[in-house]
Amino acid sequence: MTVRTMLSRTVLHGAVGVLAAAAVWHALDRPAASPQAAALPAARVVVPDAAVPRPVPAASDVAPPASLAGSRAPRLPLGPDGRLAKRRAVREFFDYFLLAQHDLTPDALDALVAREVAAQPIGGQAQREALDLWPRYRACLAALDAQPGAVQPGMRIDPDALAGQLERRAALASRWLGDWSTPFFADEFRQQHDDLDRIRIARDPALSDAQKRERIAALDQSLPADMRDAHERLARQREAVATVARLDAQRATPDALRAQLGADVAARVVRLRQDDDAWQARYRDHAAERERLAAQQLGPDARDAQLAQLLQRDFPDPADALRAASLDADSADITARQHAR
Repeated sequence: MTVRTMLSRTVLHGAVGVLAAAAVWHALDRPAASPQAAALPAARVVVPDAAVPRPVPAASDVAPPASLAGSRAPRLPLGPDGRLAKRRAVREFFDYFLLAQHDLTPDALDALVAREVAAQPIGGQAQREALDLWPRYRACLAALDAQPGAVQPGMRIDPDALAGQLERRAALASRWLGDWSTPFFADEFRQQHDDLDRIRIARDPALSDAQKRERIAALDQSLPADMRDAHERLARQREAVATVARLDAQRATPDALRAQLGADVAARVVRLRQDDDAWQARYRDHAAERERLAAQQLGPDARDAQLAQLLQRDFPDPADALRAASLDADSADITARQHAR
């Protein structure tokens, strides 16, 4: 799914959108991280210099993270020459695991990908190619995310500036991925250029409304079949994610979830909700203990040491500790602002 991010506090706090995206993953034929509008480039969280891990225990021997529980990784495509086939399906395989980057440390995520690659029946050469490509893909995403130019709400869109951004993004993808940039990003860049054409038409003062509609219709007709399918698929994905987010925000009952989403997705939403509720309960206990420690007459070093020990005790998992630390920082910021008044 459009896997934008990375360690934004909104995501660390368990945003509904992440739960929704994870819940509908296996109900759709493509990840939500498909073509994105040029005006709003997606962001992702990435660690580009992660080493390629060696396959360790079999994937079936290790419990999947909560965000992937109940789903299955896509198959890696194998070419007739025994090498990894240069298809978008390889990116979709990697994007599937990026759904878990909020549940796992970077090293743990690399290890998970290595285990899953080792479990794919594609032969040693293709597996080695996949393991080599994974860190390059993450580095490419990091480079793309570092590019300026995301359009903020209320800002005026400059089509010429967007065109330049698209050219720079295409060059970065080629630099990091070589000939893999075409199967990974060609559809996305083509979609973004189509979006840019539509922006130019909508903004052209020389065209009447009727002429604009005609040109937009002509663009629609000129789209290749796969892009038309992508438009429809993306619309379905957005609708599904929005529905899951709305129902979860309303704390809909399991029966209501099943009626709206079907049994499989509803069960996944309920399971993720239960996991998050349990985590939030743990954090409330942790926060209460933090307040007790903060109220004691301790020196700064002693207080910080005890708070660090408390965090490690309550959240031994590094990903949980990172999420809790982000919430702790927010709480400390609020307290500091209140004292400053």
